[in-house]
Amino acid sequence: MRKRLPIRRSRAATFSRFAGVVAIPVIVIGTLLHRGGHIDATSLFAILAAGFLLALLGVAAGVAALVAVWRDGARGTGEAVRGLFFGLIALSPALAVAGGAIYYPRLTDVSTDLANPPPVGPAGAQADPAGDLKPDLQHAAYPDIVPRRFPVGTAQLFRAVEQVIKERGWTVASQLAPAMNDDPATIRVEAHSLVLGLVDDLTVRILPDPVGARLDIRSASRVGAHDLGANARRIRDLLASVDAVLTEAYGITEIQESDTAPVEILPDDLDKPNEPDIPVPGDKPPQS
Repeated sequence: MRKRLPIRRSRAATFSRFAGVVAIPVIVIGTLLHRGGHIDATSLFAILAAGFLLALLGVAAGVAALVAVWRDGARGTGEAVRGLFFGLIALSPALAVAGGAIYYPRLTDVSTDLANPPPVGPAGAQADPAGDLKPDLQHAAYPDIVPRRFPVGTAQLFRAVEQVIKERGWTVASQLAPAMNDDPATIRVEAHSLVLGLVDDLTVRILPDPVGARLDIRSASRVGAHDLGANARRIRDLLASVDAVLTEAYGITEIQESDTAPVEILPDDLDKPNEPDIPVPGDKPPQS
């Protein structure tokens, strides 16, 4: 009588499936706990690191299991494949972060005005106005992020910015509204990242300008050594949205900086700086 040798089941395949499947809920639960305010950013990063490590081990074990199946004829192909599949899904955010860290410059603080940046931070103006700004690196990476000038009063620009901030659902930490249409104004905002819910600080400063009002924006990350381009994207989005609101309300856009600036033809209501009623962005002037 022939004796049949038992077919060995790959332990690596079993572990791969377990690690890959468990890594996903670890990452998701950690993210949800942070977004719900139950854990801080440090705890979030620790949980994410554990989830990514588990996923990496699952992928490595899955590869080792498939090699054993091919070489020794061991069982466990299905488990190894599932472990690889779920492990790679769990690792995809980490891979995206790694790609962003390579593609974007290493910045955590971005400002339209690098010579005299608006103060930013959760507890008022910081001792060092420069903060974590890196002017040379920012100039090279984001040459389009510069101060913007609009042919409207500071109060009108302030209301346009307020409307955009409200639409974004950002939390206003403090603000100084202009009493008159040529007074300076400031809005300090807390913005949350879309996925992890990390808090970033943003300051909008509006100053009177010979052509109307000047808009400066500064966005800074509270945690992390790399913003993955988030602060620059936030500033660009805010600038584009404010420009759209003013275009819809008054039919005007920002004045471009150039050697031969075009002559701006303003609506009749903007030619009257002493008029008491300031139109709210979104309400078009009455047709004549």
